[in-house]
Amino acid sequence: MTESMGKHVSPRTQREEILDAAMACFTELGYEGTSIDAIAARSGLPKSAISQHFAGKAEIRNALLTMWSERLSGWMLSA
Repeated sequence: MTESMGKHVSPRTQREEILDAAMACFTELGYEGTSIDAIAARSGLPKSAISQHFAGKAEIRNALLTMWSERLSGWMLSA
């Protein structure tokens, strides 16, 4: 496990924190205006932690699109 802000964070939790931070940055700054530095600052994680989970900004975007697509499908199936 790695340490972030004085607490131990599992890799799964790190991934979720990165995605949450990226979503906030993309919403506020747009995709083009968002950098890995901005996502790192927003998440409180070092860039090295982000690169352990994602190859770059496009991969983060794709992970968000997949996550939201899966959620939408689940909501539609349960309706």
